[in-house]
Amino acid sequence: MADRELKEFGRSAVSWLKALPSNGPRLITERLPIIKWLPKYNRGWALRDIVAGITVGLIVVPQGMSYAKIAQLPVQHGLYSAYIGAIFYCFMGTSKDLTIGPTAVISLITGELVTQLAGRMTAPEVAAISCLCVGALILILGVLRLGIILDFFPTTVLVGYTTGAAATIVIQQLPKWLGIPGVNNRDPVYSIIINMFKAISNLSWRDLIFGLVGFFILIAIGLAVDRWGRGRFSIQMLKISRFFIVTVLATIASYLVNLNAPTDSKGNIIPRISILKTVPSGLPHPNVPSVSSEIFGEIVPKLLAITLATVLEHIAISKAFARKNRYAIDTNQELLALGAANVTASFFGAYTVTGSFSRSAVKFQCGVKTPFAGFITGALVLLALFFLTPAFYYIPDAALSAVIMVAVSVLISPPSVFIQYYKVNLWDFLSSQVALWVTIFVSVETGIAAGVGFSLLVLLYRIARPNFRLLRQIKDRPEVFVDEYVGSTFETVPAPNGILVFRIEESTTFPNTETLKTWILEEVYKHTRFGGRIKDASERLWSDDLDVHIRNLRKAAHGANSNVTDDDLPRLRAIILDFSAVNNIDSTGLQGLFDLRDLLRDYAGVSDYPTTFFEVHFVGIQANVLSILELSGITRPVDSIALQKVEVLQEIKNENDDLERQAGDIGSAALSVNGVSPFLKEEGLVHLTIRDAVDSVLIRAENWNRDTQHAENVGSDSDSNSAHKDKTEIHYV
Repeated sequence: MADRELKEFGRSAVSWLKALPSNGPRLITERLPIIKWLPKYNRGWALRDIVAGITVGLIVVPQGMSYAKIAQLPVQHGLYSAYIGAIFYCFMGTSKDLTIGPTAVISLITGELVTQLAGRMTAPEVAAISCLCVGALILILGVLRLGIILDFFPTTVLVGYTTGAAATIVIQQLPKWLGIPGVNNRDPVYSIIINMFKAISNLSWRDLIFGLVGFFILIAIGLAVDRWGRGRFSIQMLKISRFFIVTVLATIASYLVNLNAPTDSKGNIIPRISILKTVPSGLPHPNVPSVSSEIFGEIVPKLLAITLATVLEHIAISKAFARKNRYAIDTNQELLALGAANVTASFFGAYTVTGSFSRSAVKFQCGVKTPFAGFITGALVLLALFFLTPAFYYIPDAALSAVIMVAVSVLISPPSVFIQYYKVNLWDFLSSQVALWVTIFVSVETGIAAGVGFSLLVLLYRIARPNFRLLRQIKDRPEVFVDEYVGSTFETVPAPNGILVFRIEESTTFPNTETLKTWILEEVYKHTRFGGRIKDASERLWSDDLDVHIRNLRKAAHGANSNVTDDDLPRLRAIILDFSAVNNIDSTGLQGLFDLRDLLRDYAGVSDYPTTFFEVHFVGIQANVLSILELSGITRPVDSIALQKVEVLQEIKNENDDLERQAGDIGSAALSVNGVSPFLKEEGLVHLTIRDAVDSVLIRAENWNRDTQHAENVGSDSDSNSAHKDKTEIHYV
């Protein structure tokens, strides 16, 4: 299957290159979706887009500055990222709801990178080079259409590392929020907590008041709107704008507190609380990021982590809103848009941007109609950079920390989410916990790697140790075969004596072939008796302890006191393999089927007694697997007419002895293909249903026994005639 897909991809690439000149205009339109929707823009959409754009702008200004603090950058770099991301996505994005810009998780990883390179590169230089490299990597993914790699990152890991990152951010903001000085918020989480308690006696009560009041106002507005403002957009706007409102109120209060503050020798005020101070106005000059090869090699793991987090967050959010609003997004185009936005932003003082869930949710609530709202948001941020930076001087750090804590709190999943994972699947719960706690106590990129690595190990284990089922018949509906779990609600009976039906619930490939073979053999040992010749002690291998192994298996299956012996069990006549869940088989799996067939033939006694009946039958084989089995020779090409005739053979067989022989003849003809005898044991047979397979085995076994008996009788007569002839010849001599 993979070979076919690779060849198809190669042919598609060649065809695309040949058609490139004629498809140029179409490709430009696809890469710039604004060309499609802007000519169709409806004036009725404008009000919704403007309201959504302004509202998100009021949120992103305080959030952008807050997230820049998380990233260990001057606050203006958060605004640079906000306007470039929002405007760029307007031209290339395929989601009307998504807004891109600085986010909490990306800011946290960027901050870790800034701390790692402190003293060797400035924080803006680190931000720019990471933004450029991440954008280039995402562009490569988009050009090569490799969005498939996102399928290897389960939702549970995303929830775990996002919760861990949000919890880490909250803990890092606690010292500033409480006004506790001298605590390095870039230390590990446990160190921040310990140092915070050690320095708590030095806290600034003014900063504490600003932090607590800002925090409680944000929470109070949110709770009040949730309780009394449901379904009323005008009241919902109060909650949406609360970050802007609190930032403005805190800035005014900070200005009043510092109105008569003392000044230093340079004329700068000595603030009574911790504030942002000077924020440069305007835009920075474009600059080309640069980094040495030595440093680049050192930061590659962090860059990969930022890339993965950026892509996962962006695609997950865009898909969520597209599904909610019933429109489609182009995943590869989203990667191209995100990559191009980051590459461009890296030249203008920004750091990595991606989709923001909170701001996208606000756009959705405002009833946004097109990506044009992003242009409005970007324009508003530009106005703030040019005209409002003097007011940013007095923004209190404690209030900004409160904004950060409340903003990222929506990323923290409640315990009920993890409890649900535990109830649904233990492995999913464990993968979320690995990602969560490693992120908190080590780092975000390690948390992502640990969570994904654990999930891949679980996936490999599931492939290597899939579920195999021994099926039984429902007593009242013998045409239905179920496993032990479903069978617990019905009264079931085993398949007809000597026939075992197995369901394989995974592709038969090299990781699970030995497990499959061992499991089927053990089930055969439990439920059937050995049909071959019992070897003398002198003939056995020195390591042969199969008798003991079979005895232990039967005790485990039938009870320790059951004393089941061969005489209590039927001979093995056939196994039926339900392959309906097998969508692939490789060379190792194929060889395993041949080995299994040979081992079962020996156990049934075919090697010692060639007249013994034993066959392997298959049910529900998918087309690609069937072609492989036919090419290998372990099955015959399927004859659709034969499959239809098998269904009526049993009725014909039961009428009388003459018709029974006729049924045998019809069965032989129906199940023969291209003149091949239907009783060759080297080949298996394929059926549509398990009931067909069981009926086929019963009919073929009976025909086999009759033909074998006939051959023995003919042989006996021939031997008698030969002996009589010899005696006659001797007599005449």
